[in-house]
Amino acid sequence: MGKRKSLKSSSPVLPSSPENEANGEPQESSKEEEDQPNGNSSSSPSEDSESGSEPSSGDSDSDESSGPSEDMVNVDFEFFDPRVSDFHGVKTLLRTFLDDEVWDISGFVELVLAQTTVGSVIKAGEEEDPIGVISALNLARYQECKCMEEIHKFLERKSVQKPEACNLEELWSKHSKEVGLLLSERLVNIPIELAPPLYQGLFDEVFWATEDEPTGELQEFFKFKYYLVLTRVFEELIKDEIAHENSAQRKRQKQDSQKSGELVYIKPEDEILHKLSSWSFTFPVSADSLAAHQTKGLRQMRLVMAVEAKHIESFTTQLKTLAQDE
Repeated sequence: MGKRKSLKSSSPVLPSSPENEANGEPQESSKEEEDQPNGNSSSSPSEDSESGSEPSSGDSDSDESSGPSEDMVNVDFEFFDPRVSDFHGVKTLLRTFLDDEVWDISGFVELVLAQTTVGSVIKAGEEEDPIGVISALNLARYQECKCMEEIHKFLERKSVQKPEACNLEELWSKHSKEVGLLLSERLVNIPIELAPPLYQGLFDEVFWATEDEPTGELQEFFKFKYYLVLTRVFEELIKDEIAHENSAQRKRQKQDSQKSGELVYIKPEDEILHKLSSWSFTFPVSADSLAAHQTKGLRQMRLVMAVEAKHIESFTTQLKTLAQDE
């Protein structure tokens, strides 16, 4: 199956920095293996829905921004099938997938790249490094792979003493053949308007795979009933302002208020998925990650959620509306 059409869009160019990484933006990797065959995506411009920018197909002469520090560029974002040559770029995008854990991330990237019928990478050009990746991996199909075992153990540890631990284990053990690990990572400055065709393309490929895969066994692996999502969010910390409580009460109150803080979603679509999820839980990132990047008033968190496949149509509809409103 051919890939979806590319989109042309203007977006601010954000420098790679620890601060951007702390806010959910993986830094772009350096080119290391760029001997790629011709891409199979077609080019088709679309309107730019970024706030305060106008669609442009040539030289940009916008009068709206006169500040020399705000760089605007017109970029053709294209979706390609994953390739072996994308290894280093995709590994960079996924390097914080399990926080600071030492795990078989290389093996995980190889699984993502090997599944070419379902999954895409985003590039700003055929010779560029991936700046986004999306895929859905069947838990049962890859359950004996070291990287998938490590993801399972990581989530088990993070769900200890949480009521959702039973839901997670049931999904991973009893229903693994019907579960897709939904993977979606991209640079934070990629326009939200790319998200609807990116996800729609993935779910279209999942449907096509249930009919087009060469064997019945492979077709079954894409008949997902659930999607398991591990994503990054922030949680607002609410300051305890009660002045006349004893220290133990203040401490307990502060802990409770922090737990009830609002979530700040790095990827806007995660809020839609969260609302549609059957169950979910959060946990803070590792101490090492926190030591490297602190954001005032926000706590770095991971969000785990399970979304039934029957809600995907609603998700894609809401995502399109969200992108149009931006």
